[in-house]
Amino acid sequence: MAEHDHDDHHGAPLSEIQLRVRALETILTEKGYVDPAALDAIVEAYETSIGPRNGALVVAKAWRDPAFKQALLKDATAA
Repeated sequence: MAEHDHDDHHGAPLSEIQLRVRALETILTEKGYVDPAALDAIVEAYETSIGPRNGALVVAKAWRDPAFKQALLKDATAA
């Protein structure tokens, strides 16, 4: 199983989607279709760089910086 298998559920039974994800990950890594290290890197990127935190940082910066807010409203990709 890949390193990102966090124990966030603290003893609670896994949900149906968690069980499905675990089963898919196991099958794909056992058959060699997915490299566990690459999967860990992708999950890490989404958890730390791409996910909701990034959006929250953009909103906070727009609150603090009126020029950034205007640039964001004009062209969010370029801002």
